[in-house]
Amino acid sequence: MKKFFLVAVVFRLALSGTALVADQDSNLVINGGFEDGLKGWQTAGNVHLETNSPLDGKVSAIIGPGAGSLRQRIETGSGNAFTVSATIQSQRTNGWVFVLHFLDKDGREVMKVDSINDIKPDKQDPRKFDHYLQPHPLTKWVEIKISKVSSGGSVLVDRVGLDMPDENAAGLKPTCNLNQAMQPFWLGKKINNEGVLMLSRNGQPATGQLMFHPSRIISVQDYGLVTNYTQGTDYTVAGRNLMCSASSRMPQLREEDLLKGEFKWNVVGGKQVMVTYEYNDAWNHPYPQFVGDRLPQTMKKLESHGPLTVVAYGDSITHGYGESRLSHIRPFLPPWPELFAQRLETIYQDRHIQLYNSSQSGATSQWGRDYAERMVASLNPDLVLIAFGQNDFWNVPADAFANNITNIMNSVRDKNPNAEFLLVSTLRFDPAYTTNAQYWKRVGEYATRLKAMTGPGVQFVDLTAISEWVYGAKKPEDCLNDPLHPNDYFARWYAQSLVAALDPVSGQAPASTTTLRPHRILHNLVPTPQ
Repeated sequence: MKKFFLVAVVFRLALSGTALVADQDSNLVINGGFEDGLKGWQTAGNVHLETNSPLDGKVSAIIGPGAGSLRQRIETGSGNAFTVSATIQSQRTNGWVFVLHFLDKDGREVMKVDSINDIKPDKQDPRKFDHYLQPHPLTKWVEIKISKVSSGGSVLVDRVGLDMPDENAAGLKPTCNLNQAMQPFWLGKKINNEGVLMLSRNGQPATGQLMFHPSRIISVQDYGLVTNYTQGTDYTVAGRNLMCSASSRMPQLREEDLLKGEFKWNVVGGKQVMVTYEYNDAWNHPYPQFVGDRLPQTMKKLESHGPLTVVAYGDSITHGYGESRLSHIRPFLPPWPELFAQRLETIYQDRHIQLYNSSQSGATSQWGRDYAERMVASLNPDLVLIAFGQNDFWNVPADAFANNITNIMNSVRDKNPNAEFLLVSTLRFDPAYTTNAQYWKRVGEYATRLKAMTGPGVQFVDLTAISEWVYGAKKPEDCLNDPLHPNDYFARWYAQSLVAALDPVSGQAPASTTTLRPHRILHNLVPTPQ
């Protein structure tokens, strides 16, 4: 648990937006400290101001001794995750509750969370609440309410906040060609924008490795696809290797500048170069396969250009953390579920695909189980992309993980028996992040359990295996934003692999390959047991 706590702290800091997101968090609550009296708040019952012994500043709100409530409605409607906070102290009563009501554009409640079931107080100071969550996809407003229903005692309230970084600002439109970005890596003889981290070791020139031997380099650009680098001036090519010249303008890192040891959080996203090239190598790896014949309801709707409701449900990888849009850097690539839905719309000419992303950063499969009815089943989906695991492997056994996934599917099918599912195993974490082999083993066990769940209406996409062999050909840092999250390059592997599951053209064996070698675990990457 101690190791998990250390990781969780780092991850929480990453979510704050201070490291990668340019815009600072914005508190949307009006007068959350009550320094301007009750301005901005709707009150009912016995509510007044406390100035003699406030919780913070010069004044707090107090409910009691009779029943009463404080309420404020805040327009959100952007799909951004947020953190709600408050300081609440009860005096001689337990009959109170802190509630968030999620309302759609018509003011109807689509979800509710409260301090009885969901919002937990700080373990060190039980007066304080600080809860990060993803709103229901149909949310237009969030209503914060603190109410007391008992007749005795009182409740002091202060420092109410709703902090929301703008992850989906209107100006964050992709500056790259999405159709080109979504061309499958495994088809044809051209790779578009492969990520390569140029790394210097022991004072030697920085080098990076491509997946294949290039027969022709088309372009080498910075991560934002703005600056073009010149062969001979900025870099040279030897086999699959790029090498920086002495006067190279290319971004470079020194290996000695990377943090070493257990759970060191190296953020390298945005520092890779992106290489487009042609190659002649044979394809000798697993490839994503078409499984649409076992998802008949989904395929029927796609082929008839009918309405198709898709819900993406997972952790930060599915939410889009690590990709350039959420990092507010070029080329502002959308989260992989959006790439998936846009590509399906293009392939099938289906303008009636509705995507909802109900994923939450930091979420475990237990969270997925707890919120499945509220965040997924309520949307009545036709197809659900379930992608948990990266926050589970620290302490959740494979059996418990599999049970949680099964319960998610059951919750959805209780509402819509015809719902279908694509189960997505998580990518491998950077092997340098931890030497504890149990974590590596558990990720593999999750993939095995997900694969065993397949059947009519439930299919599997193995990003765990794909990441293994990609890491075997390249540095993991070529593919990652940090030890746990994909960068734009590997996020496109996610999107393209999911598209292949539903597109028989993308999900076919490359024409040049007659026999694929069976996949094997890359033992050189497995952390050494401690």
